Amino acid sequence: MTDPFDLPERELPEHVRRAALRRIMTEINHEPPRRKRGLAPLLIAASVVILMAGATVVTTAVLGNKDNKVSTAGPHSATHTTSPSGSHAENGFDLYHAQRDWGTGEEMGRCAQADNRGNSTWVPLLRVERNNLVALLYRVGNDLVFCQLTPRTVTARSVPYPAPPTGGLPARIMFVTAEGTFAGVTAPAIDNLVINGTSSPVGEPTAIGNGVFILPNSFKRTDTVTLRGFTMSDMQTADVPQALPTSQRSGDQRGDRTSDAGKRLGGCLSAANPPVPDADWYAPGASVVVDGQHWGQLGVLDNALLWCGSDPGNPDFQLPMSPTTHAVQWAPVIKFSPTEVGATIAGYAVNAAAATVTVQPPGQEAHTATVVNRTFIVTGTGEPVSGTTVTVKDSGGKVIDQFTF
Repeated sequence: MTDPFDLPERELPEHVRRAALRRIMTEINHEPPRRKRGLAPLLIAASVVILMAGATVVTTAVLGNKDNKVSTAGPHSATHTTSPSGSHAENGFDLYHAQRDWGTGEEMGRCAQADNRGNSTWVPLLRVERNNLVALLYRVGNDLVFCQLTPRTVTARSVPYPAPPTGGLPARIMFVTAEGTFAGVTAPAIDNLVINGTSSPVGEPTAIGNGVFILPNSFKRTDTVTLRGFTMSDMQTADVPQALPTSQRSGDQRGDRTSDAGKRLGGCLSAANPPVPDADWYAPGASVVVDGQHWGQLGVLDNALLWCGSDPGNPDFQLPMSPTTHAVQWAPVIKFSPTEVGATIAGYAVNAAAATVTVQPPGQEAHTATVVNRTFIVTGTGEPVSGTTVTVKDSGGKVIDQFTF
């Protein structure tokens, strides 16, 4: 019987090998933002490369129509494409959930209102998202429109559509925001672009499509950055424009910055790099303070949780909160908490009635934390282990949830 796996060997085409190598090296070299340190490293096994070739359509939206639905139109050349269409060789494309030729009616509505565009036809070029922030580039008539959206702000700006850069520059930076988003246009045939700032020597890969690029929520603006392609030999220095002012801000109450907890959180957010989107609206939550040099502080916005600590190596990071059916969500922080503080678990109270959270590892004593502004920090339990019991009580001492993990 013939072995079904005894297949003839064939060399991959050169462009396939290059694309596979580029993707693998990008994943290996990409260093996440500092506030995400400590998450389990992603181990990637590259075994099969599947290439799909297909038609690409341009989606456009006419603002002011009945329901702001996105409709399809063409031809593709209407998007002023200056780089190959349909290629996913861009090394930051998947990192930021990028999409070409796409934008939702709700997003376009917020952008149009901020840019005073009214009833216009918007041709989406590129959309990315990262850390609860969305950034988009559109073509509206003869203009290039940049728009950045967070739950509390809109930053929008339009400029006459620029010509692709020349003189050996791989890209031209047109827009920068206080949240560390960089966007602009690329030179013809550029499908890889990494931006290095003075505070980010490793560099961050951008998403590229339709002749434009976006790097969302990266490092704070610097006067100059280094642009490079896939190799280190083609580095170019580029000037950086001034950060765009915010076009619209929510009227929601800003977070406290006058109490001791508010001052700790405010100092942490001011120094954060990458910047934290909607930082002004984060409110102080639970804290553990040993002394002025050793402390841990939570910040909360909606159900997003931020850890701030006195350890200069891990000053801030966002805690990943997985969906749950229980009264609380939690994440381990023992690797980021200063040893003197001893924090092991931090979390968010999904149930607003939660007043205390008690954690008891098997065979050990229980440790109880008080819920402050829907957040809590448990200390002294050591690394979370299987079989640990979590008990959540309300202010009257009634158990409202109990589970093991």
